[in-house]
Amino acid sequence: MRRKNLFFSLLISSVISWVFPAIVLAQGAASALKSYEGLKGKEREQRLSEGAKKEGRVVVYSFTAVDQLTPLLNEFQKRYPFIKAEHYRANATGVFNKFTTESRAGQTLADVIDISAGESHTLLQMGLIDSYFSPSREGIPKDFMDEKGYWTAHYHFVIALGVNTQHIKPAEAPKSYDELINPKWKGRLSLDPADQDLFGALLLHWGREKALNYFKNLAKLEPRMVSGHTQQANLVGAGEVHMAPWLYGYRPLQLKDEGAPVETLLFDPVLSNPAYLLLTKNSPHPHGAALFIDWALSADGGMKFFAEKFGRTPTRTGLKERFPQLRVDKYLVVKPEVVGPNFKEFTKLYNEIFGIGK
Repeated sequence: MRRKNLFFSLLISSVISWVFPAIVLAQGAASALKSYEGLKGKEREQRLSEGAKKEGRVVVYSFTAVDQLTPLLNEFQKRYPFIKAEHYRANATGVFNKFTTESRAGQTLADVIDISAGESHTLLQMGLIDSYFSPSREGIPKDFMDEKGYWTAHYHFVIALGVNTQHIKPAEAPKSYDELINPKWKGRLSLDPADQDLFGALLLHWGREKALNYFKNLAKLEPRMVSGHTQQANLVGAGEVHMAPWLYGYRPLQLKDEGAPVETLLFDPVLSNPAYLLLTKNSPHPHGAALFIDWALSADGGMKFFAEKFGRTPTRTGLKERFPQLRVDKYLVVKPEVVGPNFKEFTKLYNEIFGIGK
């Protein structure tokens, strides 16, 4: 009888661990970092490093351009050579789809997610990310983090108008949102079909009626839809598109440094689209994930590297920046908690106004 009871107990335990691996892992991942709460500086780094050495890896799913993500991870590995930093790179939708598909299959490979606002909120609603109060959050403006510790931005895309100066003289370029919808710009500009978050931020800022009227007038200009802000910037630099109002500002400035006939202008309000770092709830390597997030958010770590080398605008102030002209006193920040709850509606409206998917 005892043998039978032992057999059934082992069988039930095996079934539970097979059916609910994510639950077991989630509890382990969450509890693994609780003991480090309140620790800072060298003591925290040392203790996290001890755990990370045993794990040996950290996996980052990111929408950061691969030509910048790879050097960033290489820099992290210089600091922590005992951690193998691996990554998956796609646009925000691609990162979201891969991660959620794996999660539904009971498989979590990613430790850290680097993604935009709408997807961050959805991942929280799905219960797939965990709160993590990195001490490196100190000194980052509150606009770039949430109060419960689910996301913190390590850099942000400052949205700028990029203009090809061989086709549009800087003095003649639109200086405001209102000047952009002048009929003379018909057929001369480009938008991205995946900028529903920027659309939503302005809709909430201006109010629904004003925003919808504005974007319907913008749609009358028949903007060319081009996927990817880097591709848009390249087309502006080559003169194939005369201007693009929602470029990530550092890209046209990079092209200008390389000799392209490009200028940038900032509209008021200046939109900011942050890159948020999230800790996955079932992180297989929580110590490595914590070390990476702490380093990426620190003033002397990933944030400094991005700002100086690639011109990404850090969420911290006071750092040396390659493109200081993108720094203003106040941004209209695309926040997960603001844009996220209405993201489906924003997507529907944006797609309808600009005829996306037809």
